Amino acid sequence: MPWSTAQRIGRSFGRIAWTSSRRDRRRALEHLAVAFPELPAVERQRIARASFLNLGTTLGEVLWLFTRGCAAVARHVATEGLDAVVALQATGRPVLFITGHCGNWELLAASWSCHRPVTVVVRVLEEPPLHRLAVGFRTRFGARALERGAPGAARELLGVLRRGEALAMLIDQHTRVDGVWIPFFGRPAFTAVGPARLARRHDVAVVPVFDERLADGSHLARFEPALELPDDDVEAAALMSRTIEAHIRRVPEQWVWMHKRWRRPPAPDVTAAEA
Repeated sequence: MPWSTAQRIGRSFGRIAWTSSRRDRRRALEHLAVAFPELPAVERQRIARASFLNLGTTLGEVLWLFTRGCAAVARHVATEGLDAVVALQATGRPVLFITGHCGNWELLAASWSCHRPVTVVVRVLEEPPLHRLAVGFRTRFGARALERGAPGAARELLGVLRRGEALAMLIDQHTRVDGVWIPFFGRPAFTAVGPARLARRHDVAVVPVFDERLADGSHLARFEPALELPDDDVEAAALMSRTIEAHIRRVPEQWVWMHKRWRRPPAPDVTAAEA
């Protein structure tokens, strides 16, 4: 099956999800009204529908790549800013890649793994088959999956940093971790503070990286310059979150607007939620 056919089948799944999943469709439109109140309703509906199609296309691409290797990844994913990251790692400094569920985020780990070692920090998904699919794809191209909260995970994570290797984390979702309330598209969102704390305490270079789906069906993995983190965990976490938001604003059609990012509002006197 050609790459384009897999994408076309995936888009059909996304189209079905948009039509049949009334709850997720409504949530996506509500979130877009929060993020882009200035846009006409018809434009927000276009973005929401496109995000469903992007998610379906991502599934089709992942399934297609399950029987391919790094050569196939290289054919469909171009990189930008990769040399600067390689030079940074050559100094022996560990790197933390931060990204969000943008474009086909699974291709990011695959693209980097085909060049150098990376450990991807993952949360255990509620659906075991989906979790096995995600972990299987990430490790297929050489990445190491480290399940957050697993026995010995913290020790293994520190070992990665001591070896000067790379970690990768998705930091754009509401998860059950230590966190703080940080504005995301102008609305308080519970945000993990661990990545910022880790980077500051261990002198880790924080490199934002995003996958962007291009009009011709290919992808661009953009490695941005390392962030200059402020000397405060909360402010550092806010900077990392703003970086994610800035990319989403560039290509809003490629983010998962159906995700419960603003799962619950903070109490007036709450600055952090329970783990």
